[in-house]
Amino acid sequence: RTSVIAAADTGCCCIDEFDKMGGEQQALLEAMEQQSVSVAKAGIVCNLSARTSVIAAANPVGGHYNRAKTVAENLKMGAPVLSRFDLFF
Repeated sequence: RTSVIAAADTGCCCIDEFDKMGGEQQALLEAMEQQSVSVAKAGIVCNLSARTSVIAAANPVGGHYNRAKTVAENLKMGAPVLSRFDLFF
């Protein structure tokens, strides 16, 4: 949920099972790029700050990391999402 990013404004948000987020990765990407989250509830639209550091953990496809493949291939994630992270371990 991107609202977690807004709640962690100026702090750190740790996400486990990042590879299983599915479509929510796209919303997280927008929050990481724009450093804000738009929330629409009951006809009210609010823009919340999301200046948050994100630490994410993901599992490789098949449960084992294949050194012959790239990080994107091992995690089945697109380059735009991966480009928002500074370190892969």
